Amino acid sequence: MSDTMIAMELTHADNLTPDQLMVGDLIRIENDIVEVISISTDGTGDNYEVETQNEFGEKEFTKFIYNATIPFYVFIEEGE
Repeated sequence: MSDTMIAMELTHADNLTPDQLMVGDLIRIENDIVEVISISTDGTGDNYEVETQNEFGEKEFTKFIYNATIPFYVFIEEGE
């Protein structure tokens, strides 16, 4: 039986607005790729607060306005 190592590459897939984000998404904030932990909005839907966690387990809240664009990343399997 042959063992195969699968290489995964983190790739920019799209730019999303805050209302398109989902828990578990990988996004870029400043120079860090972080995972979305929670998303909340004020009553008007104009302002969003996104809780994220980095690779070291550190959590942070970031505020976005409704029309902000947020870089969205996915892992892509590299071919042989």
